[in-house]
Parts: sequence; structure tokens; C-alpha cells
Amino acid sequence: MKIDIKNILESYLREKRGEVACPVCTDQEGEYSPLAEIRNFLALHNLSLNAKNLEITWEYLCGDNNELKAELDKAISASAINNESVIDLHEKHFNVDIGAQIERIFLEAVEQIRNTTQLLSTGTKNAVRHENQLIEQAKNIRGGKDSLENAIQKMLNLSRLMVESTRENQIQITHTNEKLAELQKDLEVARSEADHDKLTRLPNRRKFDRDFDIVFQRMQDEQRPIVLAFVDVDHFKRINDTFGHDCGDRVLRMIADQLFLLSNNRCNISRYGGEEFAVLFEDAEMDCAFERIEACRLELSKKSLVDIGSGEPIGRVTFSAGIAQCLPSDTKQTLLRKADGALYNAKSEGRNMVSKYSNGFENRRASDR
Repeated sequence: MKIDIKNILESYLREKRGEVACPVCTDQEGEYSPLAEIRNFLALHNLSLNAKNLEITWEYLCGDNNELKAELDKAISASAINNESVIDLHEKHFNVDIGAQIERIFLEAVEQIRNTTQLLSTGTKNAVRHENQLIEQAKNIRGGKDSLENAIQKMLNLSRLMVESTRENQIQITHTNEKLAELQKDLEVARSEADHDKLTRLPNRRKFDRDFDIVFQRMQDEQRPIVLAFVDVDHFKRINDTFGHDCGDRVLRMIADQLFLLSNNRCNISRYGGEEFAVLFEDAEMDCAFERIEACRLELSKKSLVDIGSGEPIGRVTFSAGIAQCLPSDTKQTLLRKADGALYNAKSEGRNMVSKYSNGFENRRASDR
């Protein structure tokens, strides 16, 4: 069933203003079913309207995670349910440890291969034993040690055992190949999750570092131009302190979505850390990269935001950016430092601007310390 988030939000905000409304969800046939229970649960326990609270409430009311339900019932009984405790439950039940997941996949693959190897080893031993018995039986026929009829029957029985053993081995090999193919898909999913930030779904710092190594090496080998930009949300701590971390998370997702519009096979966007993003342009000159980042900044600065949790206006949310062109003499470290220096200059000059790197930036930053 698909949750109609827009309807839920509108209903929630109308209720805040004293109006009566009931959110809905739509199934595949387009029929409507009331979700008043979710709205009432959030209101009863004074929970904010956000993705994590919605997901937990939906699972509690409609899902089959009995462990989560028991823990939530315990928290409700102890009057210990709040936004913070729900975040802890969400982390426990919905955020899978990627490292543990990858380890599990590898262990399953190893166990599958070990079991198959043992079966094949047993099958090979049986085949050798049957082959020796066939050879022995052929010798008995030639030596007249057994009647022809009995000898043929014994040879047929041995042949049947060999065929069955071979068939069992083939079935096991097929099963193993199918299982390993499934595990490979699971591993690809796990690796993708390990390379992406859970909040924004952008590539994370780990993935950026690998991509940066590849792009930088390509630049050196093929003399391709690259530009690096750092983007940092202005006054982000004030947003968190005033409206809470849930609101801050929504702001980060919104800016990530805005920056993602820049991405293509020659432009990689990553969440570098906290409220900072990295934009790596390949086959691009400084002016072109500047225009694209500047257009993104202008588009964002036109928006006037409202916190959907409280209904309070946030106002404009802006970012500052620093960009640097990679020169033949640059290393990865100097390019990172240049982009960071340009970002520092943009912040120092009043924020909500894009600053191109200049040689004087590093000296200025050193003098400010």
C-alpha cells in the first residue's frame, strides 16, 4: 500500500490549525482507506511528523515486526515514548549494520562452497569406487568367475549408482551457482548501501575518496581538466538549534536533492560530512563549474521554507561554495586544500555566495588563525 504523504502532511497541518481532517492512503486500485490511527498515534504521544516517526508508527500499527511492537508497548507503558526514543528504535530496527551484512553474505557464500566441495569430494570418491568395481566385474566376466547374467546385472547396478551420483553432483552444483548468484546480488546491494549516505542517499565520503582517486588519475593520464567544489549550508547549527534535528535532516535532504540535479557521468555529488557536500566536475573548466554551482545557489535562495513539524517559518536557507581548478602541478591534497580555502573565503565574505580559488586565500586564512 502506498502512503499518500502529501495528504498526511496537509491533514496534519490542518489539524494544527484546529480543522478536522483525516489523512488517507491509496492502494493499487485507487481506493482510499483512513489513516486516522497514524495521525492519532502521533498526536497522542506528541511525536513530530517526520519520516522515521511515520515509518515506526506504520510498522507498529500495520506491520508484523513483533519485537518492535513489544519494545514500543514497553516504552508506552513507561511513558518513555518521545522523538528521541523513536529514533533509537528506528536505528535498531531499520538501519542495518552494513559491515555485518557484508560479513554475513561472505560467510554464507563460504559455507555454501564448503558444503558443495564436500559433496563433490564424496561424489568423486564414490565414482572412483564404482569405476573400480566395474573394472573388477569386467575382469570376473573375462575370467568366468561369475555367470554372465549376474555379471551384467551387477554392472547395470553399478552404472546406475554412478549416474545417480553424477546427477546429484550436478544438482548440487546448479543449486550452489544459483545461491551464489543470489549472494552476489545481496553483496552488490550491501556495497551500494555502504557507499551511500543514509540520510541524503548521496555517495558518502568513502565513495568520494575512491571516485576522486579515479578521476585524478584519469586527469593525469589523459590531461583532462577537473574542478572541485565544496558546498556548505549557511548557519546550519542555528537551524538545528531552533527547529530541531529532524528539521535539519529535512533541510539537508532538500539541498542534497537540489545539488543532485547537477550530477551526470561527468559530475559527482557526495555528502562530504555534516552539512558539507563535495562536487567533482570532470572535463570542465572553472567558469563552467562556477555557473552551474551559482545557478543552483540562486535557485535555492529563492525558496522560503516552513518547518512541517511545527508549522513555523524557517525562511531562506542558503549555502556557500568554494571551487578550485586542478592544475598540472596540483596533488589531490593541494586541490582539496584550494577548494577548502575558496569555501572559507565565501564564508568570510558574508556567505550565500560561490567563491573561485585565488592564490591569496591560503595566506588570508593563515593570518585569520
